Amino acid sequence: IARGCTLGGAMEGGDVAPENTTPAKRRRYCTEPDLNIIVEGQAFPTRSVLLMLASPVFARMLESDMRETQEGRILLPGKSKEEFEQVLPWLNDLEPQAMVTVDNLHVLLRWAREYEIARLTAACERFLEGRKVSVSELKLAMDFNLEGRSQQCLSVISDKVTQHIEDLHMVATQGEVMQHLWPSIFDAAGLPAPAKPILTGVPLNLWPIVRAAVAHRTALGESYIGQDVHFEGYSGCKIRKVLSDLSVEIHVPGVGPCFAQSGQWSLKKRRLPEK
Repeated sequence: IARGCTLGGAMEGGDVAPENTTPAKRRRYCTEPDLNIIVEGQAFPTRSVLLMLASPVFARMLESDMRETQEGRILLPGKSKEEFEQVLPWLNDLEPQAMVTVDNLHVLLRWAREYEIARLTAACERFLEGRKVSVSELKLAMDFNLEGRSQQCLSVISDKVTQHIEDLHMVATQGEVMQHLWPSIFDAAGLPAPAKPILTGVPLNLWPIVRAAVAHRTALGESYIGQDVHFEGYSGCKIRKVLSDLSVEIHVPGVGPCFAQSGQWSLKKRRLPEK
């Protein structure tokens, strides 16, 4: 028995339970490694208490009457020992010093999901929250049920949906994602917000229609920038910015920026060059 370990059945003061007493289920208490996890034939000594605290999956193995409980070892067939070495600190250390990196992120996420290692999942999510938001990052967060990161990505993409419209086909069929993005998509396409929330996605064969509506509205707005306009009798007015509702910011010489709704301004007709 490893130093610091006590087997169930011992009585206070070191006395041993009488032989005719039905022994309680054998339990082990350790501060040192008391369990081996076998991966590709290699034994990794671990602390069973920390392992059980870190992973409900391993806890269920050890709390059952499975072979693992009796033999003091857990076999992980089909697993890579190189991957397990990266995961082990999150199972066997009180305060893991291991780092989440670009290179090991996907490995750690897979193990964290399969073995329900909450603190490893949290560490991966903290790492992701420092990365640039994109649709692929949103999809990654959704695939691994990273709620905080998913909300972060949805918020940024919703605010700048025209910048991400080309990539949104990756999540277009997922209603749980699209219900958060439809209001921004309708706005970007110049359409009134739907009266009721849309809780479904859109088939991939129809997504090009949605993308084209947003792209056309975006291109129309961009075509106005720099144009000379008529505005309240002022001369030399130019459009500086087009907002999502097609209201515009107009630079008025001697006055500064002014905002105008559709109908309060008009484009000056350009003279065609004489032949």
